[in-house]
Amino acid sequence: MTNRAVIVDYARSAFAKASTPKKPGQLSDVDPLDLIVPVINTLVERSGVDVKHVKKVLMGSVHQEAQQGLNIARMAVLHKDCKLDNDITGGTSVDRFCGSSLETIAMADAFLARNPDEVYICAGVQSMSAIPMGGLNPMLNVNVQDGNAAGFMNMGITAENLAEIYGISREDQDGFAVESNQKTAAAQAKGHFKNEIVPINGVDADDGARADSTVEGLGKLRTVFKDVKEGGTVTAANASQVTDGASAVMVTSEAFAEANSLPVKAIILGYGEASLKPEIMGLGPVDASKEALSRAGLKMSDIDVVELNEAFAAQSIAVLKEFEKQGHKIDPAKVNLDGGAIAMGHPLGASGARIVGHLAEVLQRENKRYGLATMCIGGGQGVAMVIENPAAAPKPAV
Repeated sequence: MTNRAVIVDYARSAFAKASTPKKPGQLSDVDPLDLIVPVINTLVERSGVDVKHVKKVLMGSVHQEAQQGLNIARMAVLHKDCKLDNDITGGTSVDRFCGSSLETIAMADAFLARNPDEVYICAGVQSMSAIPMGGLNPMLNVNVQDGNAAGFMNMGITAENLAEIYGISREDQDGFAVESNQKTAAAQAKGHFKNEIVPINGVDADDGARADSTVEGLGKLRTVFKDVKEGGTVTAANASQVTDGASAVMVTSEAFAEANSLPVKAIILGYGEASLKPEIMGLGPVDASKEALSRAGLKMSDIDVVELNEAFAAQSIAVLKEFEKQGHKIDPAKVNLDGGAIAMGHPLGASGARIVGHLAEVLQRENKRYGLATMCIGGGQGVAMVIENPAAAPKPAV
């Protein structure tokens, strides 16, 4: 046994469409703390771990203000219904935009290298109904604006940039979106999310998948960020959905898991990150994944399953094209087996823990060994993590 960090459990709320002026979301009236605390409690109850070992809640949340402010990680521990001991368990909140909760898992990995007898709950929560994209009172420092005017350009425009650079058509994007919806709807019908979703206020299923969507139907929608006469291709249907939700994974060391009879869903093998021009931020997963693979001692050809966060169809397709261009072609059949954010939604701070946690579930379900989870980050960044299913049957010798 070693001090390698392992994932011992994963849970999340349903991902529900955020409120619009015409229709309230199913979870829009649920305070972010009331979204995440039942998820944390589920991990504590299912694992049976003694809470005295839970060192800290690490919480990803984007735009930490109003209900998501005041160090929401610590507020979750202090919540009257939380099963953690607030005299023992600390809380640290992280805002790395879309990579926030994946970053918390990397932090736990680093902490456990020195203190293997601890347990970390790595979580993320986002109420996009309560706190809109950009926050309630965004104020950009003039020197940032002068330093790089593209630093916080509209994310949809970055997707349009990639569509133009890589020659990705509207039909390509709509086809990708239809496939994501079909995969998620099929996964729901097969009960693939049942083990991970904690019912909250009676909501026990994601509500974003449109199983009946077609390329022809999506082709009738207007573009959102750039007029079609100017070459615009990105629509609300081929972009990730605005969503409310929460997710969490429990992380400890391999040695602690064995000593306490905790099931190991996945071993964390490597983490990578990247920075690049903000106007092409969607390519962040490429260099981040290469770094994570290098640290894991693996090649892309070793990877059995990929969870690629679907910020936009154009962005996801561009990443796959760039991987192939660099000689790291990914078989599309390995990508997002149960669909992704275009179908089930993208609650910003919660998506990283979801894709890593769900990747661990998929590896076990499919009896696959190595998985890669990766996502782009606004402002020109990317993160990636490689994990291993220790229970996977070895591949036959060639």
